[in-house]
Amino acid sequence: MKKQIYLSVIAVLALIILTPSCSKDTDFLEKNPNGVLSTANSYSTPQDAEAAINGTYTVMLDFWLKNIAFEKDIISDDAVKGQGADLAALTNMDNLNFNASDGTNQTLWSLFYKGVYLSNCVLDNVPDIQMDEAVKTRILGEAHFLRGYYYYNLAIRWGGVPLMKTTIDAESAPARASADDTWSFIKGEFTKAAELLPWKSTYDAANIGRADKGAALAYLGNTCLFTEEWQESFNAYAEVINSGIYSLETDFGNIFKPEADNGTEVVFETQMKGGEEFAYANGFNFWVRPRNGSTIFGLGFCMPTQDLVDEFEPGDPRLRYTVIREGDIISDEVADFPFQAAWAPETGMNCGKYVVGVPVGNLAERHEQNLKQIRYAEVLLGYAEASFRIGNTGETVDKINLVRKRARGTNNVLPDITEGADLFAAIVHERRVELALEGKRYFDLVRWNMAEQELGDLGYQSARKGLYPIPQTELDVNHNLVQNPGY
Repeated sequence: MKKQIYLSVIAVLALIILTPSCSKDTDFLEKNPNGVLSTANSYSTPQDAEAAINGTYTVMLDFWLKNIAFEKDIISDDAVKGQGADLAALTNMDNLNFNASDGTNQTLWSLFYKGVYLSNCVLDNVPDIQMDEAVKTRILGEAHFLRGYYYYNLAIRWGGVPLMKTTIDAESAPARASADDTWSFIKGEFTKAAELLPWKSTYDAANIGRADKGAALAYLGNTCLFTEEWQESFNAYAEVINSGIYSLETDFGNIFKPEADNGTEVVFETQMKGGEEFAYANGFNFWVRPRNGSTIFGLGFCMPTQDLVDEFEPGDPRLRYTVIREGDIISDEVADFPFQAAWAPETGMNCGKYVVGVPVGNLAERHEQNLKQIRYAEVLLGYAEASFRIGNTGETVDKINLVRKRARGTNNVLPDITEGADLFAAIVHERRVELALEGKRYFDLVRWNMAEQELGDLGYQSARKGLYPIPQTELDVNHNLVQNPGY
């Protein structure tokens, strides 16, 4: 396990004050988070600019953001942590008993602010570098996207947060912005990124995986769902759809296999490099892969619930690739070891995404799979919801049925929905089964004001409004921070 980096807002500010420049990584394709230039080096060359933006992506490679990405699932009704007292750092989250002193809560806050800091380094320093203007524009677009992405992840968890927009003369004790102002800033970042970035179809092989116009527009659409700016959400998603660049993978079962990385359904994903040391590779497969003591199995966390299984319609082929159940064959390499419910004592089931049909050999914790952040199916379903909100129910029906058509394949299941159906219920259902165990469900329930209804029996406390607590360590060092309600 690689060493963790903990950076509070105050620690970030200390770096701003004490260092003349920001940490920079070396090569995008190598995805080398440890190859950092000295902070004594200044921003002066095109190579410095490229290294700086490459380094801004590496926060996504942190242990907690890739291996333990299921943090977002166990707080919903889709999964529990599982495996008893193991990985006790997530126990409070698993029980919806969030605590301001929890280390995981602090770590996540710190990591996203580290991403903000690195993005600010690029935006503060790269504009003054003499270099190819097209490349500079792309780099600044990526920085705006990544700053928006990191703030988006802060906002969905903590609501209004301190908005650190520069490393120059930054406040030493920043107050929280309102939730409205935080979301407005995020919206502006994705809007700016979409203006500056090219479509991914223009990237050559050396730049595959960088943020692009489609990713910025997709996250802009998501942002406007949270802010209930339905027409703007519709417009952003429509640009992605009308670009003609994206399409659904033909077979749902192939989406999470390495062969589909950077494929037609990918809008944005974390890039991984298999076979290297842990820092570069995806260990998510290993952490959710069923546990039975064998080296080609895993740790078995993130156990799906029966409630999730019951949401799937009879015969829905997606269930096989989402949830591993008694007797299932995980992949050909372990065909002699059908899954046993006893391996998952809490629910009798394990996570199937990134696992079913994926051989790992001796690279279980150093796998090559990219980690999906947003895919085209989510864009279609977001567009369907925005369409519904503005009264364009024909588009709602059309896009939901596109997702259902891909899901059923050649099977005689999942009939098309019609405009006479309860369309909001259809949206809620389709998002849950299509995006299950991809970290979407909890935040959907919160923004739909359905969390108390669906999660109340699991410990959800409505007074907290679905928000995580501001970390106690941040409150201790910054007197201008105010805790979220209910804590």
